[in-house]
Amino acid sequence: MDITFSNKNSIKLAGKNATIVINPEKETKADLYLFSNPEAFQGDFKAFYGPGEYEVLGSMVDGIEITPENTCYSVVIDDMHVTYAIDMDGTFSDDQLDRMGGVDILAISVKDDKSELMNKIITQVEPRILIPIMENEGELTKTKAEFGKDVEPTDKFKIVKKDLPTDSQQLVILK
Repeated sequence: MDITFSNKNSIKLAGKNATIVINPEKETKADLYLFSNPEAFQGDFKAFYGPGEYEVLGSMVDGIEITPENTCYSVVIDDMHVTYAIDMDGTFSDDQLDRMGGVDILAISVKDDKSELMNKIITQVEPRILIPIMENEGELTKTKAEFGKDVEPTDKFKIVKKDLPTDSQQLVILK
């Protein structure tokens, strides 16, 4: 699977059989578009928003309500569990965690630069790979320092299930 940013808060998951884009600001080539906020949906293309379960070309998607205005997505693509959670203002409930299952990759942003909240969520979810969604360089520098890693940003992150880390978390910075 290839993971890229397609714009500010949008992530693109390109698997063997399906390409899924979450929160695109403009139409880009994909099999499915997901929106965490229904008001963000604009366009004339196949899209889902809000809570519910969806399947597209063998990829399973579970939209999990965080608030009435915010949906988190848990996507199973190429046998890997990817969770996309944006604008979080609290931790996940037990029910939300159960619906996510084991998270291999977590793409996350929190409201108002709350790095302590992001750390609580990371501890709660225990992803193998973390992809922070940051809007400014200061947030990125702080996240790198908290992980104790100086990771170079990359345009595209390629991963296959057999290469998922098993004994540590990997930090991936997309640009």
